[in-house]
Amino acid sequence: MDIEALVVREGDRVVATGRLVHTEAGDWFEPWHYVAWGAAPRGVRAARRQAVRVIGANFDDLSNRFEDDGAVEGFATVTGIWSGDQLRAIRQSIPENAPRHFPRWETPPCPAPAGGWPHLTSGYGGLNLDYDVGDLMDTGAAVNLTIFRPSEDQAVLVVAAADTDAVEARLRPQLGELLCVVASRWTRAEFDAVRAHLNERWEQWNLYELGETSSQDGQACTEAMLTRVTPEIAAWAASLPFGIVAFDPWLRHASRQPSDL
Repeated sequence: MDIEALVVREGDRVVATGRLVHTEAGDWFEPWHYVAWGAAPRGVRAARRQAVRVIGANFDDLSNRFEDDGAVEGFATVTGIWSGDQLRAIRQSIPENAPRHFPRWETPPCPAPAGGWPHLTSGYGGLNLDYDVGDLMDTGAAVNLTIFRPSEDQAVLVVAAADTDAVEARLRPQLGELLCVVASRWTRAEFDAVRAHLNERWEQWNLYELGETSSQDGQACTEAMLTRVTPEIAAWAASLPFGIVAFDPWLRHASRQPSDL
């Protein structure tokens, strides 16, 4: 992840899809990941903390538009210029319902055994793995566990381990060739410290979701969703081991279109 490429600075052209809301408090634009509808009757909910001020938005052309006593809300994809901590809209469209892409854990990071990864049967346990990690996670010997599936009837437990000997001793007798152990690039304490740092700056950095996931090579990774990446955030992330955190900003850089000219 090139964190510098995600930084949004003064004058940058950006694009995002989210909820536009017009109330007495002004015009706002917020990530749609954070939208949660309440029970009927529906009303226009005020913008949340993650929202940014928007200038020049078209509140007549929105998906799922709703108006109540002069207040308006709906969804749109907006391209604009980031300036003065607000977005100046230059193009707007109805958003597409594009699904979010998730990692696919298919190819384990260990070399396959002779003959390839074993195939599972549909007997006891079905096509899932049956194992007991004991206290490996509690002690920090195992930092991350991920099930990789090379095919529909194959499953391999990939363990990113701070103590590979302890992991091998516990899990190899249970799983045999269905186990792949790799050295973790960080300890559990280092990983937890990253999340703690982000939690401490939850409001300051306009974060709205934190999650733990696995990289394509089975390493533990904190995924942070936030309104935008600032130079301060990028400087901190650059000081960390590569891959320990991944930022998923709502406001991203947009390419120039002929209609912008």
